[in-house]
Amino acid sequence: MDAKEQRALEAREAKRTRRLKTALIVLMVAVMVDVATAISMARGIIPPTTVAIITLAAITISLAALAAVLGHAPGPEARRLAASPGRPDREQNARTGQMMALTVSSGVFALIAVLRGGDIVAGDIEFSAIAVIAAFAIIAMTLPAMVMNWDGGARAAKRYLEDELTRAFRARAIVTGFWVLLPAVLAVYLIGLWRPEQAIVFMPLALWAGAAAATVHFTLLNRAADPDE
Repeated sequence: MDAKEQRALEAREAKRTRRLKTALIVLMVAVMVDVATAISMARGIIPPTTVAIITLAAITISLAALAAVLGHAPGPEARRLAASPGRPDREQNARTGQMMALTVSSGVFALIAVLRGGDIVAGDIEFSAIAVIAAFAIIAMTLPAMVMNWDGGARAAKRYLEDELTRAFRARAIVTGFWVLLPAVLAVYLIGLWRPEQAIVFMPLALWAGAAAATVHFTLLNRAADPDE
């Protein structure tokens, strides 16, 4: 494969990857909107007619996004590109794209966790609320784990994701996450001295802020270091 064919293949794969990431984000957001709508209906915030319209729209968008995800899944060209030179850069770019997508979608999930956490604090303990809180806890741990390359996807491609520059970026990103997490948790603690129930409810936002800050900073550092990004 000559240089011209390589560039054309990389351009096609970059376009496919962008569309796949967009479809995944839309799918996750649509599902979360559906969950939030169900919670609002249970609380009587939204009338049933509005709930039906929003739910129908969310399901339609979810199905369309799912079809787009399946239609833009990696194929023969992705495998062909993986075997060509320059794989470390492609792995790093794909990695940062995944991290940004998860950061955005987890922000919406953090808001849902606040709502469901409020239900649990109020004594309305349901399996769905516990499931949402447990899922948020996993996501909150996944973001920093991705920065540290401790997740399964990173271990599978570790030799392409580990170098001196990446380790330097990781250290800076973790420091950023710490300095965002510390004041956020401190603010929640101070609020809890007067309103402990509200502090517990809003803790997911503080945790997400720290994890998201580290992830976003790491992603931006990697993209700034790649002039082709």
